[in-house]
Amino acid sequence: MDATATTTNNNFLETAWNIGTHLMRTSIWHHKSCTWQGYSFEPLNGTYQPVIKTFGPDVYSGTSGIALFLMALYSERKDPILLKTIEGSIEQVRSTMNQASNHGFYAGKPGIAATLIKLGAALDKEEWVKEGLELLESIPTDSLQSYEIDIISGAAGTIPVLLDAYAVFEKQELLDKAIALGNLLCSAAVKNDTIWSWATVPSQKNLTGFSHGSSGIALALLQLHQVTGNPSFLEASEGGFNYERQSFDSSQQNWPDFRDDVISGSAGNICGLAWCHGAPGITISRLKANQLYPNTVFANEMKIALTTTANSVYHGLVENLSNTNYSICHGIAGNADIMLDCGGIEYQQLAEAVGNAGISKYQDNNIPWSTGLNSGQYTPGLMMGIAGTGYFYLRLLNKDKHKSVLVPALGLS
Repeated sequence: MDATATTTNNNFLETAWNIGTHLMRTSIWHHKSCTWQGYSFEPLNGTYQPVIKTFGPDVYSGTSGIALFLMALYSERKDPILLKTIEGSIEQVRSTMNQASNHGFYAGKPGIAATLIKLGAALDKEEWVKEGLELLESIPTDSLQSYEIDIISGAAGTIPVLLDAYAVFEKQELLDKAIALGNLLCSAAVKNDTIWSWATVPSQKNLTGFSHGSSGIALALLQLHQVTGNPSFLEASEGGFNYERQSFDSSQQNWPDFRDDVISGSAGNICGLAWCHGAPGITISRLKANQLYPNTVFANEMKIALTTTANSVYHGLVENLSNTNYSICHGIAGNADIMLDCGGIEYQQLAEAVGNAGISKYQDNNIPWSTGLNSGQYTPGLMMGIAGTGYFYLRLLNKDKHKSVLVPALGLS
C-alpha cells in the first residue's frame, strides 16, 4: 500500500473513531446499561415534530444499530472504554428487546436477534447468542398485519435472518418459520397475472423500492427459494421484480416513489435517489438477485440503477454537499456505501471522494454531521444518524471486513 492510500485509510479510521468517541462520551448510563438521546420526528398535535428522546432496542435508530457500529470499530481498535460501551448497549438491548415489534430487520426483533448473535459470537458471550436465538424462535408466524410485510418492519426483513441463522445453527424450526412467512407474503400479494406487489403503506399504488417496496420483498422470496427450491417463492419473487419493471421510468432511468405524500400535486413521476426509495436501493436488490440467479435482466437493471446512483453522488459532490446529508438511509453516505460492493475502481474512487468531502466539510471544521432528519438535527442511530456515518467510514477502510448493513443479514459470514 502506498503512502497516499495509507494516509487516506488512516483518515477514514480516525473519522470513524472520532464518531465512536463522541458516542462513548454521550452515552447515558444506569447501572450496567447505557443508551443515547437525540432528535426524532414524532407525531405531536396532529403533525410530526422534532423531539429529543431516548431510543429503543432496534437496529434502525436504537441501541442495536449503535452497538453494530461500535463493535465494528472495536475490531479495528481494542479500546477498553469502547468495549464497556458495547457491553452497556447490549445490556440495554437485552432489557428492552421484548418491547420491539415482531418483524423487520431494522425495526423489529429479527435485527435485534442478529445483533445479539453477531456480537455474542465476536466477544465470546454465549448468553447473548442464546438469547438472540430464543428471540428469533419467539417470532410468531401465524399471520401478518399490513405493516408487517417489508424489510423495515415486516416479514421480508425477518426471512433473511432466519435463513442465515438456519445455515449456521441448523435448527429446523428457523427454516420452518422462514417458509411460513414466505407463504404469508405470497398470500398477501396483490396479483395481476405475472405482476405481484404488496400494500406495505397506505397509498394509491403499491410501492417500488428496497425498504418498503417490491425490491426488498422480492429479494427475500428469492433467497427463500434458493434454500427451499419451492417454485411458489420463485414465482412470487419474479412477480415482485416484474412490478418494478412495469413501473420503470425510462426518461429518469429510475423507479417512481408512489407514496401519496410524494406524488401529491405532481403531474409526473417523482423518483427517489436513496437506499430507501429509488435507484440506490434497487441497485442492491439486483446485485444480490444476480448473485443468487445470474441473468442478463438482473445485470442490466443493476447497471441502470447503479449509473443513476453514481450520477446522484457525483452531483452531490459538485453541489458541495448542499442538498444531501451523511446518513446511510437517504443520504450521500448510503449511496456511496452501495457503490462499494458493485465492483469497478471508478465506484470505489467516487465513494472515497464522498468520504474525503465529508471529512473536509464536517470533521476538519468541527461541524456536527448532517443527519437524515429533515433539518439535519443530531441523532445517534445507525440508519439516520452518526453511527451509520461512522460505519460508512469503516466500510471505506475495509469493505470486505465490514459488510454492508444496508442488506438484512445475520452478518456472521
